[in-house]
Amino acid sequence: MIALPSLNCMRDYMGDDSNRILDEMEQFLHSAIHDLRASHRRTGVSVELLLESSADERDELAAQILRGLSKSDELLLGISKYATAIARRRYSVSVFWANNAVRCALANLDAEIRKVSATVKVGDLPEITGDQDRIAEVFEQLIGNSLKFRGSDQPAIEITARRVPEGWGFSIKDNGIGIPAKYRGRLFVAFRRLQGDDFPGTGLGLAIARKIVEAHGGRIWIDESEGSGVTVCFVLPAPDGY
Repeated sequence: MIALPSLNCMRDYMGDDSNRILDEMEQFLHSAIHDLRASHRRTGVSVELLLESSADERDELAAQILRGLSKSDELLLGISKYATAIARRRYSVSVFWANNAVRCALANLDAEIRKVSATVKVGDLPEITGDQDRIAEVFEQLIGNSLKFRGSDQPAIEITARRVPEGWGFSIKDNGIGIPAKYRGRLFVAFRRLQGDDFPGTGLGLAIARKIVEAHGGRIWIDESEGSGVTVCFVLPAPDGY
């Protein structure tokens, strides 16, 4: 059982273990710089080819350059969100309804939800303790992954919660392409992408979600049940005295 912090002591809990944080940041920055340099090299090659190309080739090369710039921008945004996720001392702790965090996440994903005609069913979610903006980010990352890794069927996502000894347990279930069991333990590491370049993204979504959940004294995992789609589960603290 996880010892979850109360609302009154949660700010103290969010103090950093300096050595561990520095080691994590060193590894993270090494991977981030590697990916950014790779993206910039590809864009540079495209620019060189553009300068040497014929008129017929320029449209495609210009499109490659724009894709490269978009990839770099996406990566920089992911790095910013990851940095925010680990900055525990900047969290604003309160008691709030989890449905409010989900609504914020769905609003940010509205265009993508409409684009793929996804259905998102949200259950009656409880009051929880934490930073509402950061928890909204968790839901946004997890729902966004379900939209991204959708299968051939119309995407269907279900968000539920239940009382557990540690607090409240949340589940985000989808009907997407699924994840082989042998890979599930690796997915919460920054920049770990099983699908390579077959799908868009930076490989930071689950890592960001994990950092935020752990900052709240919780845990996050992928359900081991076999079947189609993926169910991501996480536990968050209940308010004091609940």
